Amino acid sequence: SLLQENKMLKSLTTSCLRHSTRLSYQCQSSRALSVGWMDPASGGKQGGCCLLRPQVISGQWSRGMAKKGKSKAKSSKPSIDDLIDELSDDEDDVVDEDQDTVVFKETELSKFLKQKHPGKKAVKGSVPSIKYHEFVEVTNGESLWRELQTAVDNLKSTYMHQLNVRSSTSLDELPVMLEGDKYPLNELAAISKKDPKKLIIDASAFPEAAPNIMASIRESGMNLNPQQDGLTIFVPIPKVTKEFREKLAAGARKKLNECKDELRSIQNKYAKIVSERELSDEVSKDDARAADALIKVITDNFITAGDQLLMAKTNEILGK
Repeated sequence: SLLQENKMLKSLTTSCLRHSTRLSYQCQSSRALSVGWMDPASGGKQGGCCLLRPQVISGQWSRGMAKKGKSKAKSSKPSIDDLIDELSDDEDDVVDEDQDTVVFKETELSKFLKQKHPGKKAVKGSVPSIKYHEFVEVTNGESLWRELQTAVDNLKSTYMHQLNVRSSTSLDELPVMLEGDKYPLNELAAISKKDPKKLIIDASAFPEAAPNIMASIRESGMNLNPQQDGLTIFVPIPKVTKEFREKLAAGARKKLNECKDELRSIQNKYAKIVSERELSDEVSKDDARAADALIKVITDNFITAGDQLLMAKTNEILGK
């Protein structure tokens, strides 16, 4: 029985192998037919497979392959590595743009240095020019600009709130020194405006500020003559006459001169810093000379702005 079973298994195996061989041959024949390399007249029989002559289809096939090659060349798509490289390059560009934005950020000082002044020609042998980034390396140009701007802003505030023909409202924002700091008068004392001919200031809230209030009113340039009675200060309101207006205009000019002194003091401070850096060989002689000249140019610009404020205020006071 065992021998019979072995014979049956062998026969089954043989038949399976035959069927698989036939199936594989049929698959190959169908592929050859689809490509055009088998003659359909053979019927796909074994031994009937004959290749077509190359000259019959060689031209068509080569042209087709050439066209396909061209189309592939035209529609060639970038590989994954190329795309990754492009993305990394884009990220680098974004980083570089951000860094440039931070380094070359526009400020009032940088804009001023870019301005061209028509009518001014460069003179041979004049002070060498210096760029913004070079200037801020020699000295803190942005800090210089802020200090000068603050001084002119204070002058503008004084002209707006103090030096005007309405004396009854001029004293509210008058700065008064107390314990090393400046405070508006209306924060240190109560100001009564009931009497149209005089102001009454009550300094009982801060008794120690009374002498400083008197000094601030006298030095305000408003042509006022305060009188003190204990902690109460009386300020007569003068009539608005031509003489009063002229004295008020003179007070405005006095405030401008004080502002100019402050601006020159700031200029000298930064010029001294540049000079010290030159002596310690931190900056070259040419850079120090150019930076010192630029400090003066910047300061002169703010002095001009102060002159323009005085001109406008004088016209307002004199009624022109």
